[in-house]
Amino acid sequence: MHTIKPIILILAFCHVLNFVHGQANIVPQHSKDTLPMKIDSLKAAVVTAIMRPRMKGDTVEYNTENILMRPNSVVEELLRRLPGLQIDANGNITYNGEKIEHLLVDGEDIFGSDPTMVTRNFDATKIARIQILDRKSEQTLFTGIDDGTRTKTLNLVLRESAKDGYFGKVEAGGNPDGYYNANGAAAAFRDKEQFTAIGLSTNLGVLSYNNAGAGVSFLYGITDPLGASAGTGVPRFNAVALHYGNSWNGSGDHLVGNYQYSHYYTEPFTTTQSFQTQPDSIYGQLQQSRSINQYDQHWLYITNDWAPNALSAFRFAIRENNTQEQNQYTADGNSTFNNTLVNGTMRTIQDKMSRQNSGAGLDWKTQIGKRTDRVFSIIGGLTNIDATTNGYIYSLNQFYRPNGTIQSIDTIDQRKQIASHLLNLGGSLNITEPLWKGGILALSYGFALTSDQPLQGTFNRGDGKYDQMVDTLSSFLKTKEINQHVTVNLQGKTGHLSYTIGNDWLGYSYQQQNLVADSTLHLHYTNWAPRVVLNYTPNQATSFSFNYNASTQEPTIAQLAPILNNNDPLHISLGNPDLKPGFNQAFKLNFHRFKVWNINLGLSMALMSNSISTKTITDSLGRQISRPVNVDGGRSSGINFYLGRKLLGIDVSLNTNGNYSRTVNFVNVDLSRNDVYIGGGGLSLNKYVADKFNLRINTNFTYFDQVSSINASTPVHYWTESHSGAVTLYIIRNFEINTSATYAWQEKTSVFSSNTSVLLWNSYLSRNFVHNKVGIKIQLNNMLNQNAGISRTNLGNINTQTSTNILGRFWMVSAIYHFDKKFNKK
Repeated sequence: MHTIKPIILILAFCHVLNFVHGQANIVPQHSKDTLPMKIDSLKAAVVTAIMRPRMKGDTVEYNTENILMRPNSVVEELLRRLPGLQIDANGNITYNGEKIEHLLVDGEDIFGSDPTMVTRNFDATKIARIQILDRKSEQTLFTGIDDGTRTKTLNLVLRESAKDGYFGKVEAGGNPDGYYNANGAAAAFRDKEQFTAIGLSTNLGVLSYNNAGAGVSFLYGITDPLGASAGTGVPRFNAVALHYGNSWNGSGDHLVGNYQYSHYYTEPFTTTQSFQTQPDSIYGQLQQSRSINQYDQHWLYITNDWAPNALSAFRFAIRENNTQEQNQYTADGNSTFNNTLVNGTMRTIQDKMSRQNSGAGLDWKTQIGKRTDRVFSIIGGLTNIDATTNGYIYSLNQFYRPNGTIQSIDTIDQRKQIASHLLNLGGSLNITEPLWKGGILALSYGFALTSDQPLQGTFNRGDGKYDQMVDTLSSFLKTKEINQHVTVNLQGKTGHLSYTIGNDWLGYSYQQQNLVADSTLHLHYTNWAPRVVLNYTPNQATSFSFNYNASTQEPTIAQLAPILNNNDPLHISLGNPDLKPGFNQAFKLNFHRFKVWNINLGLSMALMSNSISTKTITDSLGRQISRPVNVDGGRSSGINFYLGRKLLGIDVSLNTNGNYSRTVNFVNVDLSRNDVYIGGGGLSLNKYVADKFNLRINTNFTYFDQVSSINASTPVHYWTESHSGAVTLYIIRNFEINTSATYAWQEKTSVFSSNTSVLLWNSYLSRNFVHNKVGIKIQLNNMLNQNAGISRTNLGNINTQTSTNILGRFWMVSAIYHFDKKFNKK
């Protein structure tokens, strides 16, 4: 109840502001996204559109061409004005509870793996429409055979006037304490040709235009098999990304190229506290870890579509990824049973890693006869991955008696050599045959052969050299995996309904030869994976969609290899050669209604059988051995409901969600069924008055409840709250004054004995010069010097809380130059 009064006061305040400004400005409100109405008045007219999306087939579209934006506004500011879209402090975008995973510009993939690279750099005034779609896979788009895969994607449609010039910005800032941030972005468009370049150099913990803690989204494929990282920390990050795309001869010929280089250096420090529910006790672990991590990476991806005639087309693709990595890691901690100390540990790891990922693909399709939907296609691809890791592990473990005296000491001093040489060759034959108007029979046969020679060598130290191989911790394997599929689909469109109904026959064969132990493993499995995808759009305001998809969860080589992994000697993992593939079924139902109220309703359910879980055995000294096992009984369900409209001149939205999940795992010899219930909701308010102010408020409450069947007397349940607000004032010409705050609170639990809370408060003042081309910005971040690096995770019977170092209070002065030019007319 303590949050209701402030919300009512804010609503009243915004209504008064709207009334006052309405006396000086005529503010017509349109029920549709139309051109501004003409007003015969000498008074200044400010047009405020009631932005309401519409359905175009299975795509949600916002017409943003007539939204009035401030000079130099970026796309993220435009997205915040659209009902149904939510954007967090890190720039992550969600729609109807689903995260936007990909971004396109005029249908082109521009750094699509990280939408913030565009949303925080592109000029919002260049955008005519914003589309949200469930994008089909690249293979589906080429062959026409729907595999049921969908990726939530945001597409920015440019204005035609933006396709004859270039625009961008250059920014540099710093302070006397040595903090700095320099970045730049340039984009050029001419008809269907586009070029984009982005560069970044900073030591503020910013990763690809995300804030600290958001993950290394700019980088691709970073893995360290020895786990020598303590987290994200506050990294120094240097990166450059280039994109080129062009189409000609209609859209038949098409070229796209993307290149990225990244350098990443960080020194994180993390404290981790976890509690595992045991049948008759609570197993607790406390660890403090620190590391020095450095990565360098080059990434290149080029695709070329060529249509020699109107009936056939080729697609050629090459990709290259090179990663060099080195790490130093130190950790110390202890373990307890019901708060009684059982062991203490100190561990160090040093390693270097090299990874080269190369691949190429060649696809061809041709139309057979006069029917454009009778198409035969061939897909082919080759991938080669060479990865090596060389490192050293030192561990000192002390084990205690119940009275606190030392029972034994265990020391490990080893060299590790890990290598993989993977080769994958695959392809498919596909044909689509029209049956009736709008109805197509789609057939496909696919084959993939994957071979590898994984090596894990562990060497003890003797006579000053690490040359004594430990057989129980070493392996040299030759593996061969064959995957086959046969797909039969009935797909098409009739009236307002589009549909895909199909089934896959899946064949899986695996052979593993252990050259050290002289043993061989053979696995053969078959399965059926049906799919149903339906989308019904009776009008531009209403849409129903249903998606049912089944898939298999195949075990990895590491899960199948019967070799111990002692990178963390107190928590050893062991492979299981008796694993079988798991089988998952997922159901999704979505409803959209865009009238006076914007309504989104999403329902989901998943059923897992024979899924790959874990069996963890913990002895009396706190030592654990985990191995993958097959279990049944996993399931989940969820509901997400969004309701929004404009009230009293304020964009108001209400979001509620609920989720239930059950995971199954073995704790010692007991089967644990872990039930988790999560429910919550929130309210968002947004008030924008042109050239006056912008006010945003978001509030959210969540309740978490978990119980494990092995010990139902120790449930975990707590409340969390998250509230954020931002006010931006434009009342002084050419000035922008902003202050924003986020408050997060987590209730104490039966295992975490205290509440956690943090209030992050940021402000900035900016001034534009030279017709808004030059800007000066003074920003104050984390003004209360709060530690926001605290988070909780819950997995099965394990509850974990981590605290990591982040950037504290700092200030910075930045200069920004914006440019926007038209190409010279010939």
